[in-house]
Amino acid sequence: MWDRLTIHQIFFFAFSLAALSWLLAPKVGCDSISADGMNNSVGSYCLLGSRTRSEASVITRLRAWGNSRSSSRTVSNGWSAVGGQTYGVYYHHQDPCGSSSGSADSMALGLAAGTVGVETMGSITCPAIRSNLVSIKTTAGLVVRDNVAITILRGSVGPITRIVKDAIPFQTVPDYTKSCKIDGLLNSRLGVPRNNAENPFATNMNLTPIMETFDRVLDVIRGLGATIIDNTNYTAYGEVNGNDAPQQLVGPSEYKMDLENHFRSLVDLIACTKSLPEEEYPSRDIAYWELASEAADFQSAEINQAVEKMKYLGGPGGIDGALDAAGADALIFPSVCSSDVPGLVGYPVICVPLGFLPEGTVEKRNPRGNLVEEAPGIPFIGRPYSEQRLIELAYAFEQFTGIGLERKPVLLPKSDFCSTMKRRGLLSRILS
Repeated sequence: MWDRLTIHQIFFFAFSLAALSWLLAPKVGCDSISADGMNNSVGSYCLLGSRTRSEASVITRLRAWGNSRSSSRTVSNGWSAVGGQTYGVYYHHQDPCGSSSGSADSMALGLAAGTVGVETMGSITCPAIRSNLVSIKTTAGLVVRDNVAITILRGSVGPITRIVKDAIPFQTVPDYTKSCKIDGLLNSRLGVPRNNAENPFATNMNLTPIMETFDRVLDVIRGLGATIIDNTNYTAYGEVNGNDAPQQLVGPSEYKMDLENHFRSLVDLIACTKSLPEEEYPSRDIAYWELASEAADFQSAEINQAVEKMKYLGGPGGIDGALDAAGADALIFPSVCSSDVPGLVGYPVICVPLGFLPEGTVEKRNPRGNLVEEAPGIPFIGRPYSEQRLIELAYAFEQFTGIGLERKPVLLPKSDFCSTMKRRGLLSRILS
């Protein structure tokens, strides 16, 4: 049935819109997408009952395609005051990862034909991979972002779907269907920035089984006609993370600016969050809010200088430099390490899952006791607006991986999206 929907490219998108967990946790670059008639509380009791004056254009556009319907869910990066705790679907008490985890969970459980999320740095890619799904983090600004709570400088809107082809109707620019070529990897050149393994996010992870899977995948890609240029490293990667990194200044400043664009008073939100027991303060802290409230003005010379440095680290010292040095079409490396550099500059990433870690892999839990299961995935990272080429590469690779059917969720809903639509007599209209 999913194939029929893909072929027609006109199907009902039931949206689970991930909540704005940067309102609830010390994290930058999460998401909320406004839809008419829906509660836009973004998981916060302080905002319960909130509505925007108009819905996001991305939702309006999708309604126009096949008379799409949308539903909003207040589930976020594991927890929100309104939605409660969210878990990944493949393990009991699995950490779902990222503020688009509600979208990924809904997609993995068959509650939607496709979902959308928002990302600055990993908020789409990470939950999608843990749910064994495809994701497209589009170039920042490629998909219109009005009435979407996201950082304007670097934030991206993108789909989470079961396969690459299902994500294409979401795109609002050229018809990427023509990019789905079985030989898309033939004569391609792919760089491998191995120093990306120094990402602090992966410091305490057991990368050995992930890297073993990745190295086997490289052999598959070579067999599909691609040239692999190994050790195509980011020359300035040592400056990307750490206390002196430019995003330590830029992040809180742009966060402050964006909050002030969406809400009347950051100070009032802080006070309200502290006062309501449902918000579980101080266990669910608001340290990043407080940091943002004291941040320098985004238009200041200090922040402007930091933004330029960040562009260098993500561009000439990062992705652009690596691509130029290797003469490559794209960069690839395990997804658990790969969100930081594209996140600096809003560059596109298309990520394809690689299933699950081997049985018996040592379990790790986060401080709240949730299982951290780092599923392997392979991102195709490119220059701005290179989505067409990245889709060619990702689609061709996907055809030979057999993803998505290796494991059932630990808990399944009593009905999925298609069966619900069929009972309501709606599905036959688009399949006839």
